[in-house]
Amino acid sequence: MSMGRYSDAFKGTAYYYSRYRPPYPEEFFDLIRNAFRLDGRGRLLDLGCGTGHIAVPLSRHFEETVGMDPEPEMLAEAERVIAEAGADRVQLVRGGSSDLLRLIGILGTFRLVTMGSSFHWMAREATLEVLSRMVEPGGGIVIASAGSLWSAVEPWCREVKAIVQRWLGEQRRAGSAAFSDLVERHENIIDRSPFGPCETHIIRYRQAWTVDTVIGYLYSTSFCSPTVLGDNRKAFERDLRETLTKLDPTGRFMEDVTLEVHLGRLK
Repeated sequence: MSMGRYSDAFKGTAYYYSRYRPPYPEEFFDLIRNAFRLDGRGRLLDLGCGTGHIAVPLSRHFEETVGMDPEPEMLAEAERVIAEAGADRVQLVRGGSSDLLRLIGILGTFRLVTMGSSFHWMAREATLEVLSRMVEPGGGIVIASAGSLWSAVEPWCREVKAIVQRWLGEQRRAGSAAFSDLVERHENIIDRSPFGPCETHIIRYRQAWTVDTVIGYLYSTSFCSPTVLGDNRKAFERDLRETLTKLDPTGRFMEDVTLEVHLGRLK
């Protein structure tokens, strides 16, 4: 990622990111494997890898996987996840999309580049232009986004958002900055790039939540991290627990997730 004014967006989130961000469904990995006919050969670059939600599961389909992220805390957590999973084909590199041009000669070439919930933080057109020099002919890119509890439409999710806004203000946060929505969709950016035309797939599934996993997830986000909450954290958590328990005394909730997966190929 190239965070720019969002450079502190994920400060203090790595512990929660690795433990409370829901995993991608198996259908997502099946889609990638089939679309690019993965057979254990070649190299994968997971750009904006976070704590390895894509890099670790996909690594078994490549000879080598590079996870790249600008946040030292994320990489430290990713090292723990990799060790626990025994994913010895994964190596980690500190850096964001703005470092790609400088690191081309070091990183080498890749069969596939994945970006999960990270592309919107990047200078998107410039990133795809540099990646077109790093991806082998016939290879491609995968960009995945499932939104967040901030944008989810279930009534309980809207209540969660209202509580976040009550404590942190109406404007969505991104660390110490305000988050700006994208003006143009990912598909249009990909269409104009060397990876166009874009091929979009929609994967729908149900995600189960508990009060504890909702709180842990929120602490993994740029808009409601412990750093953003500061001294209000305990009061916020108490408010959220009380509200969710009133909504459903079982403390169990379901979300209908729509995962958008954009594929691009280099001819």
